[in-house]
Amino acid sequence: MAQVSDPGTEAAQAPSRRRVASRHRRPSSRRRGLELVGLVLGIAAGVGVAAGWLIPSLRHLSGPSPVNSPPVMVRGSSGPPGSPVAPDPAALDAEWAAYSDRSGCADWAGGDGVSAIRLNSAQLAWFFSDTFIGPAGPDIGFSQVSGFAHNAVVVQTGTRIGSAFVTVTGGGACTGPGRPGNAAPVVGGSSDRYWDEDGLSTGRTIVKFYQRYAAGTFPFVPLGTVVAVFGTSQLSSAGHGSRYGATAHPAVVPVPSYTPPAGGSPILWGAAVLRLGDTVYVYGTQSPHVSDPLRHLYLARVPVSQLTAFSSWRFYAGAGTWAAGQQSARPVPLGAGPVGAGAGAGVASGFSVIKAGGRYWLIQTAAAGTPDINAYPAAAPWGPFDFTAGRLLYRDPSIGLDDAHDFRIMYEARAEPALSAGHELVISYNVNSEGVSTGCRPMALYTNTVTLPRFVTVPLAAFGPGFGRGAQAGSARSGPPDDPGIARQNPAQWFDSWGLRHGCPRIPAVTSVRASAGSGQVRLGWPDAGLGVRYLVYLHAPGQPGGDPVARTYRDGVTLTGLRPGRYVARVVPANFRKYRGRGAEATFTVR
Repeated sequence: MAQVSDPGTEAAQAPSRRRVASRHRRPSSRRRGLELVGLVLGIAAGVGVAAGWLIPSLRHLSGPSPVNSPPVMVRGSSGPPGSPVAPDPAALDAEWAAYSDRSGCADWAGGDGVSAIRLNSAQLAWFFSDTFIGPAGPDIGFSQVSGFAHNAVVVQTGTRIGSAFVTVTGGGACTGPGRPGNAAPVVGGSSDRYWDEDGLSTGRTIVKFYQRYAAGTFPFVPLGTVVAVFGTSQLSSAGHGSRYGATAHPAVVPVPSYTPPAGGSPILWGAAVLRLGDTVYVYGTQSPHVSDPLRHLYLARVPVSQLTAFSSWRFYAGAGTWAAGQQSARPVPLGAGPVGAGAGAGVASGFSVIKAGGRYWLIQTAAAGTPDINAYPAAAPWGPFDFTAGRLLYRDPSIGLDDAHDFRIMYEARAEPALSAGHELVISYNVNSEGVSTGCRPMALYTNTVTLPRFVTVPLAAFGPGFGRGAQAGSARSGPPDDPGIARQNPAQWFDSWGLRHGCPRIPAVTSVRASAGSGQVRLGWPDAGLGVRYLVYLHAPGQPGGDPVARTYRDGVTLTGLRPGRYVARVVPANFRKYRGRGAEATFTVR
């Protein structure tokens, strides 16, 4: 039997991002996928590829009890929660990058759907949708992660020297170094996908909305909404515990599913919540067609004390009226026509509604692939939100669907009241990359910066009267760009997956194979077909059919040893990350 002597063989067969924001694709003439008017994965969102082939099957180990190991400490971070001044967005960016760089097999390493809820004066609970479980880093990307979950929670505990971070899953994460597991999501199981939306803290609980999508489908098919109720004390205790084995199992209450008579998806509730006194306004979205990028906006209101009692919900029924029962719900009116940098008359999958400057503002990212966060005003929580009077809040210079920007996208901008203070509003958003190499390897395999949360602070004066558009873009504070410039190093080898059939470039052919045989071995070589192309090496006798590959490698050569004397045919076939194959070549040689 042939033996392989090649340090590169299988070395790169490692997990990565399920997609870069395929959940929120940009509109096109064919309207492929869902929109990014605001992702990944989404869940960043969102690489045009599914988690099933990015994350291989991982062993679920029961293992011993969790190791008593302190949480990851990030020094010099954004400072203790509860400060009277909004945190520096550069420090917020940096602490999540540092946590990812230091992540182990039970730690968050990257994710989208970010939003924060305060637990107490020293702690924040950060909720994420699609989540990589480390290790990760700027040099290895997400090529060595030990797990992937469709949602998770990270508890941040502020101290005088920095912040401690503990990742909370639904169980199954590793229990210590060298014992990798398979982390389950906090909400849902191994079948359907549950992605987090907005939520709030009330009393001793946190109420968080999750949208449920069918497993194994693309474009992603929405099924409905659930409400997860977390005990505040349980999450707080997890933040003071070990970095290994932190779990949460919230009570999960399904929201009755309803699809409007015109068809399309059911109304998905909880994309944004707005609390005014003792009343909570719950915003929902609905797509007339599963793949339609223009979502309708719906609204319900309920006393905060009865948030999970759906018989108490009242639904906006048009013209300022409210009614019981979702069948009476009517879309909240939006302004017509495209506005600003590509915003359409529809809402994103994730957004926020705030009250500022005597009006209500819908905050969301602009159309897919564009770098703007905009705000649209209304006189009441139920609109109409005027999409013809949008204000540009922030423009990210690192976003763009070309190699100069690493094919980066932004999506799901959300106001963060738990972080905001003084006269500034903190807004979080997700970043991801649609870039794939010649071999269709996603950017996430090369850098972990493609799916880290980003932050910007906007002065509340931006929502007041007379605030000129020119002043808006310059008034926001943000951290320095974190674009590592992967595609710029070799632009001919990188592509925008959104513009490609099946999300992958055409696989280049292997045009020739060189064989140099010796005693019991052969050295095979071939021209490099492109970045990230994988090569399958077959070996058989002349006139005999080939069997399984004897080697798999990302290099342009391999040495096969342990060969018996005889005449052989070696065939090398190129393949991409999605296991599609191109045209190969072969060589005949004799081993003596």
